[in-house]
Amino acid sequence: MIKKGILRIVNIVIVLIGITFLSFSLLYLAPGDPAETYIRGGDGNAGTVSEEAIQAQREKWGLDKPFFVQYFNWLGNILRGNFGESYTTNRPVLQEIGSKIGPTLILSVAALFVTLLISIPLGVLCALHKDRLLDNVCRIFSFIGIAAPSFLLSLLLLYFFAIQLNWFPVVSKGGIQGLILPVTVLTIQCSAKFIRQVRSIVLEQMNQEYVRGAIARGVSKSKILFSHILRNAWLPIVTLIGIYFGVFLSGAAIVETIFSWQGIGQLAVEAVGRKDYPVIQAIILWLGVIYVAVNFLVDLSYSLLDPRVRIGKGGNK
Repeated sequence: MIKKGILRIVNIVIVLIGITFLSFSLLYLAPGDPAETYIRGGDGNAGTVSEEAIQAQREKWGLDKPFFVQYFNWLGNILRGNFGESYTTNRPVLQEIGSKIGPTLILSVAALFVTLLISIPLGVLCALHKDRLLDNVCRIFSFIGIAAPSFLLSLLLLYFFAIQLNWFPVVSKGGIQGLILPVTVLTIQCSAKFIRQVRSIVLEQMNQEYVRGAIARGVSKSKILFSHILRNAWLPIVTLIGIYFGVFLSGAAIVETIFSWQGIGQLAVEAVGRKDYPVIQAIILWLGVIYVAVNFLVDLSYSLLDPRVRIGKGGNK
């Protein structure tokens, strides 16, 4: 058990180092010069500053050094808790991201809670009433929710409920009112997939031999559902919950931007537009840490939900 735990931690470290190298490499190879963009103020006027000023800014940021020197300097600073400063605000990157984590966390927890509240009961009911009215209605909803892009849903809700009906603010100022519309969009998009996935999981369990055996023994339908089907369906459902929570925490960039929700997603869009490389690199690392942490917690939850599953025993999960 201890050996398996150590190997898991080593694997996590390797994955995170790989993420840092890949993100740094992609931004290093990206077109454009952040020093030049910063000096010129983003107006593209080539005659306003000298090449010497641009070169001095490159040296200040260490952009004149070879690739591996830049990478290891950056990685060493990260290990010391120094993510550098934003190219545009001159604030520490940790402060830039730290101020956005709270709003993204609130949005993520709210969207996940509503998604689970809707999707799990509907998914189970659709499986129990396969090919009936409720199942067909949910199937249509799923098709529409999956096909409709998030920016279109966001703009439609913003237009009707914020501009036409004036029920919600056009520009979010936080609070419950500013939270409802972005949570609605995320819930529609994720519930459209989640309902069908829960339905498939429950149907798969309903077709297992142990269910047929319980029916043959005269076990009540409610006991079969809660004590057998749902109990065994929880493991794949927990995996889905972890995936969607990771997606929410990574920041729904389009939704946050349209609704002016001051989260990680909106910060990422702004940083890309400004070529603010330290902020972009930190956000990519944040995404990697989130997905690794969520997957690890999902693995840990398996042993709590099913005592037969133990992390590190090498059994199938």
